[in-house]
Amino acid sequence: MSGTRAVRERLAAPGASWLLLALGLAAGALAVTLPGGGALAHTLDWQPGRSWPEAWRPWTSAWVHWSGAHLLVNLAGAAVVGLVGWRARATRGATLAWFLAWPLTQVLLALPGTSAGHGLLHAARPMAHYGGLSGVLHAGVVVLGLALAFPRSLAGRGDPDDALAPLTPAQAARHRIVGIGLVAGTLAKVLLEAPWDLALRPSALLGIEVAPLAHACGIAAGVIGWAVVAILSRSANTGSGLRT
Repeated sequence: MSGTRAVRERLAAPGASWLLLALGLAAGALAVTLPGGGALAHTLDWQPGRSWPEAWRPWTSAWVHWSGAHLLVNLAGAAVVGLVGWRARATRGATLAWFLAWPLTQVLLALPGTSAGHGLLHAARPMAHYGGLSGVLHAGVVVLGLALAFPRSLAGRGDPDDALAPLTPAQAARHRIVGIGLVAGTLAKVLLEAPWDLALRPSALLGIEVAPLAHACGIAAGVIGWAVVAILSRSANTGSGLRT
């Protein structure tokens, strides 16, 4: 019984849920990609016009990778985002925001190709398939940055795991600076990729074509996920008479 209690306490500790989500994303990518099944990949990846009727694709497409290098780079990214969030004691609210941003990244990717064949995606060569963790990882970085910059925004009712609660004012200020830096740096990186031209970029290193639009959708999904959880948390705290 004591062992079970210890496991529960560790899972409830700040940062644990964030790390578990990062591990889940990485484990799914390994399980889907390592067998090398092309047929499986085409059943799980994102495809224009198929994300709405086949609702699993916004989730599972993040696990699909088109080369070994593509997989390794994104696994490394998942490890970094997971460990940074764990060390930063990311709250359960932050984890929920990232979880919501996971499918939303691919849902937003589908929007430019809608509107009866006259969407923005037709301004460039359309993607027949998309897969990878990169968009979702961009979302995670943005969520983490916003959670550090505005730590009380994601504090749920009775939630004691406020990431900045044990910190001194000076430490809290440094965390906020780091959070703002994460968001600003991610935004600058994606702006330099010029995602608005919707072109795919061949990558000799990864052996695939990279879609900067997916990175931009990840940023948007991260902001939306954070905002949704922040609004829900504020409503819950207001209803219970708690101050945030």
